[in-house]
Amino acid sequence: MPPERNRVSNPQGRQKSCSECAKAKRRCDLRQPHCLRCTRQKLTCSYPPQPFASKPTTPYSPIDTSFADENVQNGPTLSIFDLDIPNITAGETELLDFDFPTSMNSISSCEGQNLDRGLIIDMPTPCSTFVSTKPSPMFSMVMLSPLAESRVGYPFEQMKLAPRMMVEKNATHWCHPMLYEDYMPTSLQDAYASCALYIARNETNATFVARHVTERAQVLLEKPPPTPPIEVLARSQALMFYLIILICGGDIRYFGQAEKLIPHLQDSAFGLFTVLSNEEDPCGSLSLYPSSAARSAWQSYIFRESCRRTLLVAFQAIGTYNLLKGQVGSCAHELAAGNRVVISSALWDAKSPFEFAMAWNEKKHIVVKDLDFHEVLGKAEANDVDVFGRMMMVGILGVDDVRGWIHTRGGQL
Repeated sequence: MPPERNRVSNPQGRQKSCSECAKAKRRCDLRQPHCLRCTRQKLTCSYPPQPFASKPTTPYSPIDTSFADENVQNGPTLSIFDLDIPNITAGETELLDFDFPTSMNSISSCEGQNLDRGLIIDMPTPCSTFVSTKPSPMFSMVMLSPLAESRVGYPFEQMKLAPRMMVEKNATHWCHPMLYEDYMPTSLQDAYASCALYIARNETNATFVARHVTERAQVLLEKPPPTPPIEVLARSQALMFYLIILICGGDIRYFGQAEKLIPHLQDSAFGLFTVLSNEEDPCGSLSLYPSSAARSAWQSYIFRESCRRTLLVAFQAIGTYNLLKGQVGSCAHELAAGNRVVISSALWDAKSPFEFAMAWNEKKHIVVKDLDFHEVLGKAEANDVDVFGRMMMVGILGVDDVRGWIHTRGGQL
C-alpha cells in the first residue's frame, strides 16, 4: 500500500477509496493528497475522515491542460491506431480506465473493459451509421483485434493525413484541389485555419491551438445548416476536419469533445444526398475543342465526386469513431443502395480540363455502384484505383485482400 496511508491511520485494516472513485465505482490508487484519477479528470478529490487524521484533505484545484505534442517521445505504440496517447509511466497502466471528465462532454466510460484482449466483432462497412449501438464488454482503447485493424487501419491512417494535406495541397482524398478555386465558404475557411494551427502546434502554442479548434468547432455547430449545395459540402468537410483533429490531437481527454460533432456530421452527410439527387454523370466522349465543354464537365465532376466521397468518408469516420468508443451496431444499408462513386485516379488527378477530357475519353471509368467492388476486382488495374477507392475497398474487404489484389495487378498498397 502507499506509504502515506498505512494501517496506523486506518485501524480497520482496509483502504478507503476517495469519494469520487467510490461514487463512480472505479479503482482508486489512494494517492495523497489527490489520487491519479481525480488529478487527470480535474475532480474534487477527498478521502473519508480517518480516525487519527489531523485535518481533512484539501480539495483538488483543476489546472489548465493542453494538447500533447504530435510526436510523443518514447510513448506507447498503438499499433496502426497511433492516437498519440501521452506517455504512461510505470505503475499507472492498471489505472488507465479511460473514464473521461464529465466536464468535457465526455464519452461514456467503458465499463467491463478488458485491456488484455482485443475487440472481436463483425466489422462495419463504410456506410455504417450505427443506428443501434451498444458498448462491447471486450473493448480496449489500446488493443483492437486483427480483424478490426484490417478494416479500419488503412482508412484511419489516411484520414489522419487530411489536415496537413489540406494546408499543403489544398486537397484531401475526398476534397478535390480545385473545388474551392473560385469560392471557399466561411465554414471551411475557419476549418482551414484550424488545420494550419494544428500542424504548426508545439509546446508553446498547444493550449492556444486546442482552444481555437474547439471554439471554431462550437461556432460551426451553433450556426443553422446551410442550403446552398457548396455550403452544405463545405460544412460536411469542415466537420470532418474538426473530428479528425479532436480524435488525433494527442490528448486523449479531447477525444470526448468529438462526441458532440457526430450527430451534426451525420446530418450534414445525409444533406449531401439531396445535393446529389440533382447531379448526373455525363455520357459519351468529351470534345477537346472548344474547351468550354470539357471545362464544364470537369467542374461538374469535381463538385459531384467531392460530394460523393465526402458522404462516404464521413460515415466511414463515424463508424471508426464508434469503434474506438467500443460501440458496434447495424449498418444503414440505404447509404449503399443507389450510391455511386468514381474512383478512377486518372480523372481525379487531372490538372486541367484538357487532361480531364483526355482521361475521360481514353481511360477506364472505375464506377462503383452500391459499394459493390466485384467489377473493380475483375477489370481494374492497380493504378486505376486512387487512394480514396483503396480506402473504401479496405473498409469492405480488409487490408490483406486489397494488398494481395493490388500486388497481383503489379502495384503496392
